[in-house]
Amino acid sequence: MTPRFHAPAAVAPGPQLVEKLVRDIDEQLEQTIDAGERARVMAIVRQCLTATLSIPAAPAAAVADRLAVSYLKPSEVIARGLVAMSQATLYRAVEDARFYGVTPRGKAIGREFPAWQFSPPVPELLATVLQQMKSLPSSEIHAFWVTPVDAFDDLTPAELLAGKPFETRATLTAAQSNHLAKPANERQARVIAQLAGLPSRSSDLIS
Repeated sequence: MTPRFHAPAAVAPGPQLVEKLVRDIDEQLEQTIDAGERARVMAIVRQCLTATLSIPAAPAAAVADRLAVSYLKPSEVIARGLVAMSQATLYRAVEDARFYGVTPRGKAIGREFPAWQFSPPVPELLATVLQQMKSLPSSEIHAFWVTPVDAFDDLTPAELLAGKPFETRATLTAAQSNHLAKPANERQARVIAQLAGLPSRSSDLIS
């Protein structure tokens, strides 16, 4: 499978700039105030930046029907209520292959969480697939999820599993919409079948 990452070309730069500024400010505050207080501060910061840059908020229905392409720090996952876990429990969930994290770009240590995996119904479907990817490095796991697949009419495995497109996808073809409308168990089974096409599994299935 040739990696062809789903690029965020269709998204206006405004929201991405806000997220970058929020993350930069959050990192500066990380060693200064506790996670709970920092989450409240960053909510105000995000609101002010959005208003200042005149970026309209996305309708709730539109957000619910799309997968985010952003990355979240562990504290952000907890603060946003995306999981009913403590940070330590979230890390254990990664070890148990219920969720996955990646090393932040440009850093040798640390962990960020691709936000798409917390969008319903993904948490109910993800673990079964991740269990079969335990021996893969996190970078290869993430590459699998966000690389378009010919058999899915250029949808990514993440989109197929979730039954909804990434927020960066401008339009859906009839064939893509048909894939996304399949029952959850059928979408999950097709994603698992796609694992056999990974280079690391071509000669020996992951145990």
